[in-house]
Amino acid sequence: MTYPIHIIRKLLFSDDVLLVGSDSNSDILQNSVYREIANEFNWLTTNKLSLHIFETQYMLITNKHFGTASFEIYANDNGFERA
Repeated sequence: MTYPIHIIRKLLFSDDVLLVGSDSNSDILQNSVYREIANEFNWLTTNKLSLHIFETQYMLITNKHFGTASFEIYANDNGFERA
Protein backbone atom coordinates (compact mmCIF):
# COMPACT_ATOMS: atom_id res chain seq x y z
CA MET A 1 0.00 0.00 0.00
CA THR A 2 1.32 3.45 -0.89
CA TYR A 3 0.42 6.66 0.87
CA PRO A 4 0.50 10.07 -0.81
CA ILE A 5 3.19 12.33 0.57
CA HIS A 6 2.23 15.60 -1.22
CA ILE A 7 5.16 17.84 -0.32
CA ILE A 8 6.43 20.90 -2.14
CA ARG A 9 9.55 22.53 -0.70
CA LYS A 10 11.29 25.62 -1.91
CA LEU A 11 15.08 26.04 -1.73
CA LEU A 12 16.61 29.39 -2.62
CA PHE A 13 20.16 30.20 -3.68
CA SER A 14 21.15 33.58 -5.09
CA ASP A 15 18.74 34.11 -8.02
CA ASP A 16 17.86 30.42 -8.39
CA VAL A 17 14.85 28.61 -6.96
CA LEU A 18 14.54 24.86 -6.58
CA LEU A 19 11.09 23.37 -6.01
CA VAL A 20 11.08 19.83 -4.67
CA GLY A 21 7.87 17.84 -4.78
CA SER A 22 6.97 14.33 -3.79
CA ASP A 23 3.84 12.22 -4.04
CA SER A 24 2.96 8.62 -4.81
CA ASN A 25 0.33 9.78 -7.36
CA SER A 26 1.64 11.46 -10.53
CA ASP A 27 -1.56 13.46 -11.11
CA ILE A 28 -1.53 14.91 -7.59
CA LEU A 29 2.17 15.71 -7.90
CA GLN A 30 1.71 17.41 -11.25
CA ASN A 31 -1.22 19.51 -9.95
CA SER A 32 0.76 20.47 -6.83
CA VAL A 33 3.71 21.57 -8.95
CA TYR A 34 1.40 23.56 -11.25
CA ARG A 35 -0.11 25.38 -8.27
CA GLU A 36 3.28 26.17 -6.77
CA ILE A 37 4.66 27.43 -10.07
CA ALA A 38 1.56 29.61 -10.52
CA ASN A 39 2.13 31.05 -7.02
CA GLU A 40 5.79 31.73 -7.80
CA PHE A 41 4.91 33.28 -11.17
CA ASN A 42 2.32 35.56 -9.55
CA TRP A 43 4.82 36.63 -6.87
CA LEU A 44 7.44 37.39 -9.51
CA THR A 45 4.96 39.40 -11.59
CA THR A 46 3.75 41.36 -8.56
CA ASN A 47 7.35 42.23 -7.69
CA LYS A 48 8.19 43.19 -11.29
CA LEU A 49 10.52 40.22 -11.74
CA SER A 50 10.51 37.60 -14.47
CA LEU A 51 10.87 33.87 -14.92
CA HIS A 52 13.02 32.74 -17.81
CA ILE A 53 10.71 29.94 -18.91
CA PHE A 54 12.91 28.81 -21.79
CA GLU A 55 15.87 28.41 -19.41
CA THR A 56 13.82 26.55 -16.81
CA GLN A 57 14.09 22.78 -16.53
CA TYR A 58 12.54 20.11 -14.39
CA MET A 59 13.71 16.68 -13.37
CA LEU A 60 11.51 13.75 -12.48
CA ILE A 61 13.12 11.07 -10.34
CA THR A 62 10.98 7.98 -9.91
CA ASN A 63 10.75 4.22 -9.93
CA LYS A 64 9.37 2.08 -12.77
CA HIS A 65 5.84 2.04 -11.34
CA PHE A 66 5.26 5.77 -11.73
CA GLY A 67 3.85 6.84 -15.11
CA THR A 68 6.07 9.56 -16.57
CA ALA A 69 5.06 9.70 -20.25
CA SER A 70 2.35 12.32 -19.73
CA PHE A 71 4.12 14.26 -16.96
CA GLU A 72 4.77 17.81 -18.22
CA ILE A 73 5.15 21.16 -16.50
CA TYR A 74 3.89 24.43 -18.00
CA ALA A 75 3.75 28.10 -17.06
CA ASN A 76 1.92 30.67 -19.17
CA ASP A 77 1.25 28.05 -21.86
CA ASN A 78 5.00 27.41 -22.28
CA GLY A 79 6.39 24.00 -21.41
CA PHE A 80 9.49 23.59 -19.30
CA GLU A 81 12.26 21.43 -20.68
CA ARG A 82 12.69 18.07 -18.99
CA ALA A 83 16.27 17.49 -17.87
